[in-house]
Amino acid sequence: MTYEQMQRRQLRLSGLLAVIFLVTVFSVPFLNAAVPETMFAPVFGIPLAWLLVGILYHVEFWVMALIYVTYSNRWEREVLSDVG
Repeated sequence: MTYEQMQRRQLRLSGLLAVIFLVTVFSVPFLNAAVPETMFAPVFGIPLAWLLVGILYHVEFWVMALIYVTYSNRWEREVLSDVG
């Protein structure tokens, strides 16, 4: 794999992860408007909407970061092994 191919893969992966994250971020306000009784139902004493915003986004961001770093490191090792 060449360096340029690796960069294209990283760009595609970051674009895909960004789209997934943005869909998740914008789905909570949509769900608040569409099904407010469900989104404001308490879960462990906290409204579901707040739970999603406070926990889901944080966990989702860390999982996406882990995915991106894992694949990027793998691709960089592949480029380095092809060079050397």
